Amino acid sequence: MRTYFKTFARMFKRHLTRLVSVFLMVLVSVGFTAGIGMSTEKMAYSLDDYYRETNTSDLIVKSTTEEGFSDSDIAYFKEKYGAEHVSVGTSLELKSGETENSLPLEGLGEGITRLYFFSEQGPASLRINRPEIQKNGAKPTGDFEFAAYSERETRQLTGFEGDRITMSVNGIISFQYDFVLMGTLVNPLHFAKMDDVSMQFEGEELSHILYIFNCPLLSVMLPKNDVYITLPDLDETLFSNGYMERVNAEKAEIEEAFEDVAVLTLKENFSFASFHEYGEKIDAIGYVIMIVFLLVTLLVVLSTMTRLLEEERAQLACMQTLGYSPFMILSKYLLFALVGTLIGGVGAYFAGEALSYIIFINFDWCYALPAYSARPAPLFFLLSAAIIMLSTLVATFAAGMHKTREVPAVLLRPRTPKAGKKVILERIPILWNRLSFKYKSTMRNVLRFRTRFAMTVVSVMASTGLVLAGLAILDCCIFQEVGTAAMIGVSIIVLLFAALLNAVVIYTLTNINISERNRELATLMVLGYQTHEVDLYIYREIYITSAIGIVLGLPFGCLLLLFVFKLLDFGSLGGISWFVWIVAMLLSLLFTCIVTLMLKPKINKIDMNESLKAIE
Repeated sequence: MRTYFKTFARMFKRHLTRLVSVFLMVLVSVGFTAGIGMSTEKMAYSLDDYYRETNTSDLIVKSTTEEGFSDSDIAYFKEKYGAEHVSVGTSLELKSGETENSLPLEGLGEGITRLYFFSEQGPASLRINRPEIQKNGAKPTGDFEFAAYSERETRQLTGFEGDRITMSVNGIISFQYDFVLMGTLVNPLHFAKMDDVSMQFEGEELSHILYIFNCPLLSVMLPKNDVYITLPDLDETLFSNGYMERVNAEKAEIEEAFEDVAVLTLKENFSFASFHEYGEKIDAIGYVIMIVFLLVTLLVVLSTMTRLLEEERAQLACMQTLGYSPFMILSKYLLFALVGTLIGGVGAYFAGEALSYIIFINFDWCYALPAYSARPAPLFFLLSAAIIMLSTLVATFAAGMHKTREVPAVLLRPRTPKAGKKVILERIPILWNRLSFKYKSTMRNVLRFRTRFAMTVVSVMASTGLVLAGLAILDCCIFQEVGTAAMIGVSIIVLLFAALLNAVVIYTLTNINISERNRELATLMVLGYQTHEVDLYIYREIYITSAIGIVLGLPFGCLLLLFVFKLLDFGSLGGISWFVWIVAMLLSLLFTCIVTLMLKPKINKIDMNESLKAIE
């Protein structure tokens, strides 16, 4: 057993590069998948936390009559939902110089101002739609001075100048009110910074939003036209099926009880609905691209493990001869696969958390963001990591069992080289006869090992398709202006991870290819090939195989984009800029060139004596 355990350390040391390859593949793939999935869940959780923290109204019932709601109407809502779940207010929009309900209100500045009137003492006393106070200012001191807050400045709203606003009220008795601007706040119903359709009145953009508290005379004179309702005993997550069923049922009851009302839910609120919609769009991108990432990773990791077992033929034979059971023999290879995927999985979890946070804060361009939720969101991580780990272990076990069924004497001999035969190009004389000897040799090597060739082409094809998808989404957001700055950030992240996957795939497969062909390369060196000639012998195969994968990656990327555009409900293949196709190919080719430069020392360090020792 002591000797058996020593072989573990030796195997890990001998195949450290392969272990690192498995780690990197799992880190990139699962990290991206977990990050996309986590960001979707984190956005949903953050929105739900914000909704509960601010006690945001589930329903806003707006009267469409000039009289507003009567006392009996308000009593109906309080009896139905409970007084603590109902808040009443007044909202109106005024253009500069216009009047409302025969009350000339002056001093509001140019443009359109929306005013909210509340009977509460201030923002902190609001039970429903509790705002976040961003800035505190002066306080009222006189008898006719009342508290007012303005909505914070956004790309749509401008702030008030000065510390107070004077309103002249001319009626039977004329008097003047001074509203002291005590600060600015963020209304949870308006946490979007731009493109909020609710910031319009009669087709024009609002200039200001003003919140006025505890002004008794105006509260009496103005109609109560808004009722804010939070539904009691509603524990479902915001926008879940259970939540929407309850809200829609209550909406239908109110519309049946009242004729002249408009009932708004959070689905009609731009801030909540658009933030939730962006989460769903990221989710859609994640599901499509996750499948491709995981398939590529599975292909490369499985190739790594099966080829490792092939290289360990002599070790398997020796252990069989010494009497070790098949399970004992395979356990160290299973442990190797498990360690690689576990370390990669642990790194992927933290990479996913970081990626999720980066995606989330990208939306700071568009929203006064809710706090990033501390609730764990491990579903995507556990799902993708489990798929990779189980598939790798099952495939390693199956391949290992196939090897252990062979006779030790057969395993101790090198595998019989694949019989040479004509490749498909040889059957096309007009092409084949024009190739020089070195290119004929290269094409034979590329096409003779069909499994290796197919695996490399498919992996490069998929990763190139992902690069194209990332570039195309970015192109649509920037040049077609169908996305926001946040979606641009997300598309850049997709592009970076696709590019990283592309580089890791090419590096891993090429590194394995070189490791398997040490004897062949050493033979070339002994025959007098110069260092650069040996390099080019391998590089030509890499470039030809990668080029085929890159070319096939374009139609694969188109297929991928059709799904993505359909799920995102924007963009089209015809709308993609012409240079995106070229850049996608050039990027993949660039990664291939970088990989060849990284692997040059590995080729040059091949020990000819060790590689050419015959196995008797």
